[in-house]
Amino acid sequence: MQVRSVAVIILIMFLLAGCAQPEYNPTPTPSAEDIPPPVAEPFSESPPEQPTAQTPASLYLNPAVLSLEVGQTAVVEVWAEGMEGVSVLSLEMSFDPALIQVEDADPVEEGVQVTPGGLMGLTTENRVENGRLFYYALEPEGAAYPSGVFLSITVRGLNPGTTLLRFENVMAQDVGGEVVAVSPLSDGQVMVSGEAVASPTEELPPPVEEPLPTAAPTPWVAPYTPMPPVTGGIYYVVGRGENLFRIGLKFGTTAEAIAAASGIPDPRRVAAGTMVLVPVPPPGGGYGYYVRPGDTVYSIARRFGMTVEELAALNGIGPDFSIRAGTVLKVTPRR
Repeated sequence: MQVRSVAVIILIMFLLAGCAQPEYNPTPTPSAEDIPPPVAEPFSESPPEQPTAQTPASLYLNPAVLSLEVGQTAVVEVWAEGMEGVSVLSLEMSFDPALIQVEDADPVEEGVQVTPGGLMGLTTENRVENGRLFYYALEPEGAAYPSGVFLSITVRGLNPGTTLLRFENVMAQDVGGEVVAVSPLSDGQVMVSGEAVASPTEELPPPVEEPLPTAAPTPWVAPYTPMPPVTGGIYYVVGRGENLFRIGLKFGTTAEAIAAASGIPDPRRVAAGTMVLVPVPPPGGGYGYYVRPGDTVYSIARRFGMTVEELAALNGIGPDFSIRAGTVLKVTPRR
């Protein structure tokens, strides 16, 4: 009996040991300190660069609208934009001379001129007459600045009224002589107010009549005869808006001398595109040719009956045949 009790106890203990639950070890949860911080992608505040389009070549007035009192003056600037590659730029403008006048920017020079801007290095035409402005400039060193003041106009109010500063003609060329389209953005407007002033003719005293000479013989004027051909000089192609008087000033001679050397009957009349001979000695003597924008070694050689190789050798021109407007090349005319 005692043995059976012990066996029962042992059996019960065995059953209890078999039903024991295994120890539970849950997977540890990582803490915030154990998690690495996220890697941030690099951020740029600036958008990616996009190719910028070239500004179209254009002209505009600053200010575009101007109000003046009679007798008051103000400055209007002609601004140029998008001039990349442009080497020649000219314009013609018009206004009502009864309402405003352009003040002369250079009293030393004959006539009325405006003030050149810093866009171009050389001004070849600058005059104001009969309500029209003519301006021609080029850059001898190559291309002009991309933008800047082309010229400045000082205007004075004369009589009340409104007039336009109108762009009539605009022409541009690049360094290769190709035409560049330039768009005037808008015409300017000048409004003059105040009391009208007397016209200059009303302020002038009446003319004093000089006594006529008694029995003065009429002097005999010899007919025009061209001078004999000169043995040297600089050939020059007349540009639009130029005349022999201005060309003579450029080279230190007179319109009459140029007309005589070129066989032109009337020094006051010469057409644009005419090649004249300026009777001044070129560098090195003999004959020279003033290089204009758009000229090439080929066109100059063909004009004078020379070969390209002759012209290049005579002037030390490199194999690229590069020449610059505003220089004087030696030539040997062959007729």
